[in-house]
Amino acid sequence: MVIIAGLGTLIALLLGDLTGILVGSLIVGAGAMEVHGNRRLARRDAAGMAWLVRSQIFLLGVVLVYAITRLTGFDEELVMANLTPDMRTALAELGIAPADILPLVQMTVYALYGTVALVTLLYQGGLALYYRSRTPVVTAALAAAPVPTAVEAAGFDQRFYDQVATELAAGHRQPGLWTRAIAESDGHDARCQALYIRLRVAELQRASAPPPLSDPKR
Repeated sequence: MVIIAGLGTLIALLLGDLTGILVGSLIVGAGAMEVHGNRRLARRDAAGMAWLVRSQIFLLGVVLVYAITRLTGFDEELVMANLTPDMRTALAELGIAPADILPLVQMTVYALYGTVALVTLLYQGGLALYYRSRTPVVTAALAAAPVPTAVEAAGFDQRFYDQVATELAAGHRQPGLWTRAIAESDGHDARCQALYIRLRVAELQRASAPPPLSDPKR
């Protein structure tokens, strides 16, 4: 939204369209609010949800005000002034007076901006309500302990793999586990090596696990 509205604002600036510049700048602001909200959520700040709600309400207000000004500000003289000589010639060949197309142009304008207003009301309004309804759930989830990443979750096991790698590099193997690996892999070297590593890591994990708590009833 920020990129598209920013490009639209630059085009309006080149064309000298003050209304387009204003509207484009406000939409860029709404997009910046949404980006800010997402960044706060990424930092586990629940206040980001409020920024998401505000961004949609702000954008909704900007688009509705713009659409209403277009709907109520239809200028027949401006339409006639924008007819080029080629357009007037084409209309004359069709036997249509320039003033006869005004109702059609007005209907088109009403249909266009009425549709824009309705779609924005449904979409941005719906998003604002959705973000608002999800705020308690997101707040509770962010308040809970963060879920460890895959790398963090694997970190506990990594030291055991490092230890096994050191043992194998030194030529040290557990005879019983190695025999079991050979038997279960049918003597296939690659499978035997992989199975031995898994078995040895599991053994190290069991050895490092804390002892179970004694039953207080005993």
